Amino acid sequence: NIGDNMNIPIMLALVTLATRGLGAFFSKVAGAHQVYVPSYMTVASAAVCLVGIAIHIVQRHPFELSANMSGLASLQGILGGIGFFAILLAFRLGGQGNILLPIAALTILVSVPLTSIVYREPVTATKLMGFGFGITSIIFLSR
Repeated sequence: NIGDNMNIPIMLALVTLATRGLGAFFSKVAGAHQVYVPSYMTVASAAVCLVGIAIHIVQRHPFELSANMSGLASLQGILGGIGFFAILLAFRLGGQGNILLPIAALTILVSVPLTSIVYREPVTATKLMGFGFGITSIIFLSR
């Protein structure tokens, strides 16, 4: 049973991969249809809020979040909104998905080193090689 529980985070990461991948594609579709970006962002954000509310209802868990984590969530929302606006606008201006999406996927250049530094997660030669391959593949995909 413990082995099964250890695979749950990987399964959830794969769900995230699929849903964020589809979301990135939908951004390209929206840009190709020349949407007004703030309106699109508002509807998308409302849908995220509805998912959060639905999860609260299904889990029967009250809303709870400390002031510090509320600030962090707000900052993440602001940064996410800026990034979402930027990529949607880039697509609206005619940017190609096969160039812009790999560049946007380079977020690992920020998140992986920060996670390693802040949480002191071990950095092995194999992980560094994988990081390098990941970056290399993204660079090749954007050409």
